[in-house]
Amino acid sequence: MKYAMTWSLAAALLVGGVGCKSYENERPDVNSLDSRDKGLQSKEVVDSSDQMAASILGDQDLNARQEQMLIVVGNIEDKTVNSGARTDLDIFLRRTKVILQQKGRGRITLITNKAELQAMQSKELDNPAPDQFGQGGNNGQPLPARRQPDYMLNGRITELNNRGTSYYYFDFKIFGLKGKDSGVEVWNGGYEVKVAK
Repeated sequence: MKYAMTWSLAAALLVGGVGCKSYENERPDVNSLDSRDKGLQSKEVVDSSDQMAASILGDQDLNARQEQMLIVVGNIEDKTVNSGARTDLDIFLRRTKVILQQKGRGRITLITNKAELQAMQSKELDNPAPDQFGQGGNNGQPLPARRQPDYMLNGRITELNNRGTSYYYFDFKIFGLKGKDSGVEVWNGGYEVKVAK
């Protein structure tokens, strides 16, 4: 009888999940700040990319265009105090790109970066295009030219560095690469945050 009660209690504890950690305890929410961390956190990536994508997709001038926008995504220019010593800041643009792809269908087509496309073609295709100087002994047929982007989305981050905090300002822009919009900023947006060091 004593053993039966012990086994019953053990079974109840296992079924009830007593002592088990929840997913939230093991994986903190990406939308919240973590007191153990300093500087930029996942919350800034989520908030800024949500805000930028919503601004682009809701822009009246961009939505009034008859033609679909062909956009290539560039990079974040790091103008912070510790530029080059931190995590790759392109994560801010990459998350924005995913949202634009998911929600901008019909209005925006994203074009793969030229260098990235050529690297993938060289790695995966049996007869990649010969290099621009005709060297390397490749006799394969040239690949069709990639679809040309009309616009580029990129950004820059600057920092005001103080003793206890840093103020970061992100400015994002879409500018024309050719035609009547060449060099023209057709959209820009900003995101700012102050963080403990």
